[in-house]
Amino acid sequence: MPVHKFLLCLIDNSLQSTDIRIMKHWLWGFSFLLIGLTTAQDSSNAVITTTNTLLCCDSPKPQKGDWSTEATFYAQTGSNSLRFGISDIKIRKFIASNTVARVRFIASQNNETTIIAGSAGNMERSITEAAFAIAPGFEKHIATTKRLSLYWGAEAIYGINTYEYNLTNSTNGQSFYNGGNFNSKTKGANTIGANLLVGADYYITKGIFVGAEFGYGFQYQRYGENTATSFDGTSTVSRTIPMGSKKGLNLFANPGIRLGIAF
Repeated sequence: MPVHKFLLCLIDNSLQSTDIRIMKHWLWGFSFLLIGLTTAQDSSNAVITTTNTLLCCDSPKPQKGDWSTEATFYAQTGSNSLRFGISDIKIRKFIASNTVARVRFIASQNNETTIIAGSAGNMERSITEAAFAIAPGFEKHIATTKRLSLYWGAEAIYGINTYEYNLTNSTNGQSFYNGGNFNSKTKGANTIGANLLVGADYYITKGIFVGAEFGYGFQYQRYGENTATSFDGTSTVSRTIPMGSKKGLNLFANPGIRLGIAF
């Protein structure tokens, strides 16, 4: 089932929504039945105390008023050596045990310098890329098991991007020219959008969890303006070109492993 249809079935009156609500009520009923069986030999006061402990204090999941923070770790392979990094950081506030306010921060930066050897001489190429985005939103958690918590939610997103390409001993970014310089810089690039989310948290122990998340939503990307400047040793030529834009629906899956701490 597509992600957006799954999300809608959680909140409408469709057959899938009814099935999910029935399963949710069945799981809660089964939990209470187990509590009653394990405490049948105790006094009524002991039953109440034990029930409250099992439902609240003994649960590894966060409760109302708790916070959690998490980061998504990734390992990148390919032609280059293996690299590890963090793709985003999320902070959550549990307004209720099943209702969460969240904000996600996404940041990346890449600096690369390469020597290009040619028959006429060498050129040095440097590339600098940076991106930052903020995405506030909310989550609604579905009661499942003691350690597993499924959820759906939504977020808005706003991001900015910068890109710069610089090449020495060249005036056009391609061929060798002794003493020349070519620079290409993009500014004003940004992204706005809104995503629907589904995810899961698994609590290894109290306050420590791993998870995964998928999203589907609308994004509008503006690529900004690119300014290309060439210097031949005596004069400078500059040209600015608008880079256009793109909009549409987008399905994404966080490729890393989410590791978080609740407190």
